[in-house]
Amino acid sequence: MAALAFVFPGQGSQLVGMGRSVYESSPAARAVFEEADRVLGYPLTRICFEGPEERLNDTTVAQPAVLTTSIALFEAMVEAVSQRFGRRATDGSEPRGVLALPEPLRPAFVAGHSLGEFTALVIAGVLPFSDALRLVAQRGELAATRGAKGAMAAIIGMSASEVERVIRSTVEEGRVVVANDNAPAQVTIAGDGEGIALVAAALEAGGAKKVVPLRISAPFHFPAMGRIGEDLRAFMRTLRFREPVVPIVANVSGLPHPNVSAIPDALVRHLSQRVEWLKSVRYMVERGAGTFVEFGGGPVVNSLVKRIADVKLVNVTDHASISGAIASLKAKAAAVTAR
Repeated sequence: MAALAFVFPGQGSQLVGMGRSVYESSPAARAVFEEADRVLGYPLTRICFEGPEERLNDTTVAQPAVLTTSIALFEAMVEAVSQRFGRRATDGSEPRGVLALPEPLRPAFVAGHSLGEFTALVIAGVLPFSDALRLVAQRGELAATRGAKGAMAAIIGMSASEVERVIRSTVEEGRVVVANDNAPAQVTIAGDGEGIALVAAALEAGGAKKVVPLRISAPFHFPAMGRIGEDLRAFMRTLRFREPVVPIVANVSGLPHPNVSAIPDALVRHLSQRVEWLKSVRYMVERGAGTFVEFGGGPVVNSLVKRIADVKLVNVTDHASISGAIASLKAKAAAVTAR
């Protein structure tokens, strides 16, 4: 039976209204949103559900919003599994995350795209939700106040190496980089605003099918963003990181974090180095992952996965999709029932 991989979207996936249906239908999801409001000290829930869009798209809000929505959807599915099979998902001693699921429904790998890696840390038991929330809020605040200024854009129809050639021939070194290698013919670029505009025009003239500006207010995975790295590292020293209970495939390497002590350094490098999503998905597939379950406001990450590998895709995006997700995992769910 093919192994599961749980994946989580990053900044840019936010949409006004995300999470509302699980908030209204699931006590577990509602508790996640209420915890986020308490920890952050402002009404994140209302912004997620009602906007305004400009506020939700701001880095300082978008990062906690994306994390909170994914965790709420995951907790709602854990709750549904517990109700479906008439059993407690956890006795209360286990951390939130994959250990709260029956063993047949636990993933072999977890991975998050860009900001989604912080969600993966929670799901793998490395950080409690409240600590991860504070961490991404700090990351967003540092990026907005002291980080690099600029823009990002998605490029459809060209490989990372092709995009890099256009960048080199268009702007000075360091102004624009490939920030995400997302799929064989889809990448994201990051850089200063003028540089992005110049490269975007050159890419469109050079054969790119589409250039799509991203709804973000700061360029991540861009060398200049590394200036906030030491401040982020200092904040992480106030947190307790635990060993992951399931392998977390890291963005910066496309390989699992070797141990918990390597994670803070990887998260610092994550600010300025490329997201190796193409490599990450191939790693998981080569090691048996045949079903990818995405928890987020829309099928953003799985839309990339389907460009990389012929695997089963399951999307948990709202209340209605949770039952469908469990049904689509019927063989594994049957193993739960048989116990």
